[in-house]
Parts: sequence; C-alpha cells; structure tokens
Amino acid sequence: MFFALAILACTGNDDEQTDSGGSDTADSAEDAEVIPVWEQHRIETSSTLYGVYASGAGVYVVGDGGYAWSGGADDDWAYMSIDVDDANLTDLWGQGQNDDTILAASTNDGKVAQYAGGTWTTGSLDDTSALEAVGGSSSSALYAVGFGRAWYYDGATWTYESLPGNERLNDVYAEGSSAIAVGDAGDCARRRDGAWSACETGTESDLNGVSGTSADDVYVVGAGGLVLHWDGSTWRDLESPTTETLWAVFVPEQGLAVVVGSNGVALRYENGAWTDLPTGVDNALYSLHGVSGSNFWAGGNRGMMLHYKAE
Repeated sequence: MFFALAILACTGNDDEQTDSGGSDTADSAEDAEVIPVWEQHRIETSSTLYGVYASGAGVYVVGDGGYAWSGGADDDWAYMSIDVDDANLTDLWGQGQNDDTILAASTNDGKVAQYAGGTWTTGSLDDTSALEAVGGSSSSALYAVGFGRAWYYDGATWTYESLPGNERLNDVYAEGSSAIAVGDAGDCARRRDGAWSACETGTESDLNGVSGTSADDVYVVGAGGLVLHWDGSTWRDLESPTTETLWAVFVPEQGLAVVVGSNGVALRYENGAWTDLPTGVDNALYSLHGVSGSNFWAGGNRGMMLHYKAE
C-alpha cells in the first residue's frame, strides 16, 4: 500500500497550489490517477536541496547556502553545521548508519566536506572551481567532479586527475577504481586503471545524473526526459514518457531505476516498462536516494523533501 497525501496539500508554498474549482473531492478517473504516492516531509527552508543520503536509520540532506540537515519520517529535521563559508553544497554521498555514518559533500567553490564520528571537517582541493558532484563505493574510494575537473580520494588524500577533453561533468557513479561521469552536451568520461578516457553517449543533450549497480549496468538522466542505459557495450535510450528535465536517478537493483526531475516528475523503470509515481508537487526535484526499490527519498527546491515507501 502506498502512502498518499491529499491532493491540495502537496505543494511547499500556498502560492503554488492549483485551484481545484471549489471541490476537494476526486470525482473522476483523471483525478484519481494523480493522487500522490509520496509522503511530504518538507524542511522549513527556502534552500534548494541538491543531495540526499538515506541510510535506513536516518536521512541526511544538503543544499545551497551551506545548509545541511539530518532527520527522517518524523519531520524531526536537525540542522547540521558545516564550515563552508555559505558555499552551495552541490551533492552528497553516504555510507553506513547511526554512529557509523560516513558522508562527503561537494561545494561550488572547490571544497569537500567530510563527516565521520559525528563531526564535519572541510578541506580545499587546491582549486576554487565548482564541484558538481561527489560519489564512490567506500570512504577510501571517492570521486569529486565538476567542469573540466576530476579528483580521487584514497582515504587519506585528494588527488587531481586530468580529463581527456575537459568534459563539463555534472555527476559521477563509481565502484572501486572504476567510475563513469556525465555532463553537459552529452559529455561522458570513464575511469579505468587509474586514468580517465572520453566515452560517447550518442547524444548532445545535457546529462545531469548517473547511477547503477556495476560498471556494466549504468543509468543516466538528462534534458527533455532523456534516460540512457549502459550495458557494458551499448548506450540505449529507454524512451521515458516525460519531456521534463530529469535531474537524478536511483538504481537499487538490476532492472530497476527511479528518476526525478522538474515540475515534480517521478518515474519508475522496471522490467522494461515505465510507471508514473505522482508526487503532487510542482517543485523541481534534484536529489534522490534510498535503501531499496520500495523505500527512497527525493529533495528539491524550496526545501521540498518527499518519501516514497511501499508496504
């Protein structure tokens, strides 16, 4: 069973609600089809939420202005202080839960903030260029990327790594020493054996998010509703049913992907078919993470946080 919200109580601000024509009752098949299947847990902030990590025991969120929170389904959001001089936190990676939680957040002024043992520390990568994303498979194999930038963290030191074509990268997915990053105008770079090489995606559309289950099972989302899948040899367009810009993708297992994007769009791709996951909001959704294919969180502009959980 899905958690559902009243259709008129799903936007973050009153001025974003849609006129229902004077009736709160869904009295047509069309009305019934748009009942949200997400539960809203908005954070009281105007900040845009660019990164989310859901551990199963809690949720961590970062956004612009250097803001970060921890919380969960009880709406008990607690502010987390990070010393980034009000820089925008552009992405969040996480591992573990409770006292063993490890986090890393990238900033738009060339810093990475890292969290362990309940404390945030912030370090500069000797480069003030914007970092768009951080990702990896462990705290000793992390990657940070941006426009023409790639950095690798081995658990002790961040090391700059050159890109072959100065790719303008927006997101990165990695497993161990292998990584794939995507960006503007179809840009793509792949890391193998300690070196980056360019990869062709077959599109010139902007690519905003990437995730997967392995180096040979990768999903990418971007402008115009574009969703691509890499199977180790070929990029395939999965022909999503939306033209909204997609910003983030969560891949909990092979054959299953969830995507979110502009105007509150959220979709599930499973066994070759697409299913709409109505959010009931018109906020742009920029971040997405979860613990399974039936339990995940999305964050967006104006402090919007949504939780999908199927029983």
